[in-house]
Amino acid sequence: MEPEKTRHDRNVSDKGRKGSRRKASACVDWDGGRTLTVTFALLFVLSLSANAAQAAEARALRLHVEMEQQRNMAEVVGAMADIEVNLQKLLLASGARQSAELLGETALLAQHLEGGLARLPAEDSGTGDAMKFAGQMGDYIMTLASQVSGGGMLSTRDEKQLEGLLAACQGLNAHLVSAAQESGGAALPDEENESAIPYPSLIYDGPFSDGRTEQTPRALTGGRITREQARMAAARYAGADEEKIREAADSGGIFEAFGFSADTPDGRVSVQVTGQGGHLLWMMPESAEFEERVSQEACLAYAQAWLEEMGFGRMERCFVQQYDGMVVANFAAVQEGVLLYPDQVKLQMSMATGRVVGAECSQYLMNHERRNGLVPAMTQEQAREMLTSRLQADEGRLCVIPTDAGERLCWEFRGTFSGETYYVYIDASTGEATEILRISRTAQGEAAV
Repeated sequence: MEPEKTRHDRNVSDKGRKGSRRKASACVDWDGGRTLTVTFALLFVLSLSANAAQAAEARALRLHVEMEQQRNMAEVVGAMADIEVNLQKLLLASGARQSAELLGETALLAQHLEGGLARLPAEDSGTGDAMKFAGQMGDYIMTLASQVSGGGMLSTRDEKQLEGLLAACQGLNAHLVSAAQESGGAALPDEENESAIPYPSLIYDGPFSDGRTEQTPRALTGGRITREQARMAAARYAGADEEKIREAADSGGIFEAFGFSADTPDGRVSVQVTGQGGHLLWMMPESAEFEERVSQEACLAYAQAWLEEMGFGRMERCFVQQYDGMVVANFAAVQEGVLLYPDQVKLQMSMATGRVVGAECSQYLMNHERRNGLVPAMTQEQAREMLTSRLQADEGRLCVIPTDAGERLCWEFRGTFSGETYYVYIDASTGEATEILRISRTAQGEAAV
């Protein structure tokens, strides 16, 4: 018979083993729960990450679509504006060649407009009627182009049709601009070109302001100068003391030039002086926050005097703009009363002092020389007869304008049509209408398109 103490010890031992098994079982259950919890947590985190990635991808796609729509709207508005200008020019054109060129360009713009409208959402493009109108307009304009290229002329009926197209285009253009603004989308193309130009800029949309730059510079005269001579020239151009001139980066290319910076009463300006002859290539203020203490006319008078003092000879201002405390103007050389549009200098004047703080002279250096043969084959009155009766023109004047083939002596007439101001150029030898420019008025001044 088993002793009482032994049975008691065995019972205690059995209870201990059972308790240990229950504890082990509990540990296993707890570890398994923790593993499941971690697994679910990881799956939850992965799910959140996947959702976040999908959301980011969706946002990026939505942004891309919105930007693409804005870009399409900007292109459509730009094409519509160009068509409107071309139709107005067509109503003023008096030569077959010019009419054919304008018609061909307008037909291509109409095709571009139709394609752009097709890429816009229905609510942005209005209705499918706009696309239909663009397609029909392109076909009709192409028909007129073929007619004129074949030796025909625009009939009175054609001109009436063009007037109708112009009115429709103006209405559609206003709708497109409104749609672009209301959707918070594309800004107008001309506002985007301006914001894309780093300030300060001397690019200016006056008539023939780009000129020809593919030839050998004609006014880059004189021998090679030293850097010290260039420094003295820079001080004279900037109106600064020589001790306030510092060296800066030089430039190469056709107009190899020495670079300087100058401290002036209007702040620091950068100056580039050509290595050949010591001509001013360009000058530009480093900042342009000038108080408007000097009038525009006074600034222009200072500019005229500066041009004469710097050896540019007789020049006449073309177009003028004003912004950020500066007067910006193009000046063209004058020979025997004839305005030489290819020979332009672009100037910036501080309205704080009236002084010239910016200049761009590459076009002048490229083109300026004495011209021969500035005698017209027809009188001003004969040239005036080439104008359409639609244009209410002022007195004309002789000028030289740049063309793809070189230069032309023309009679220039400024006039009005449908509330807009235009410049029309009649070849002084052939009587052919060579160029038509419409003057656009902005908050800064006038510009030619």
